Order: sequence, then C-alpha cells, then structure tokens
Amino acid sequence: MHGNPSAPTNRSVAQANVGHEADDRLAYSVNEAAQRLGVGPMTLYREIAEGKLPAIRIRDRVLVPKVVLERLVEEAIASQARANGTGSPTSGGGADVA
Repeated sequence: MHGNPSAPTNRSVAQANVGHEADDRLAYSVNEAAQRLGVGPMTLYREIAEGKLPAIRIRDRVLVPKVVLERLVEEAIASQARANGTGSPTSGGGADVA
C-alpha cells in the first residue's frame, strides 16, 4: 500500500500543477462551467437559453464568463444567508438567484 492515499496517481506534473486556483482564463465552455458548479451541462444550456445565465457566443462556441460563475455563487450564498437571517457583511447585496 502507498503511504499517502490522497496522493495523485497517474497524472503528469503539468496536470498536477493545474488547479482551479491556477486557471486565469476569462471564460469557460459550458461543459467546464457545469463541471466547476457540479451540475449537468444541459442545466446551464437551459439557463442560458432562458436568459437567466449570461453567456458569450463566438461562432458555434458558447462560453460562460468566469465572473458570471463567481457572481452566481456569491449571490446564492448571500441569498441563503438572508433566508437564514444571518446576513453577510461581504455579500454586497446582490440579487436573489432563482
């Protein structure tokens, strides 16, 4: 047995050094954005089609800006905090997420 069960296996050094923190891209494909949020790509495509999630269309590509994902998460956290009556000093008073 290996000494560290959480150590990465069968990954190149380049892959091991690339994480969400190291990603400096401005936008993600729908599949990448869905993976980062832990939802299915069709969920995001539906939200985009209904105008609930801003996206960038470049020819046949649909990209979700990184700031949109960050804002979505921040607003969801702020909305949950308001629902729990705890409030959040860093929420910035964003809109509720449907």
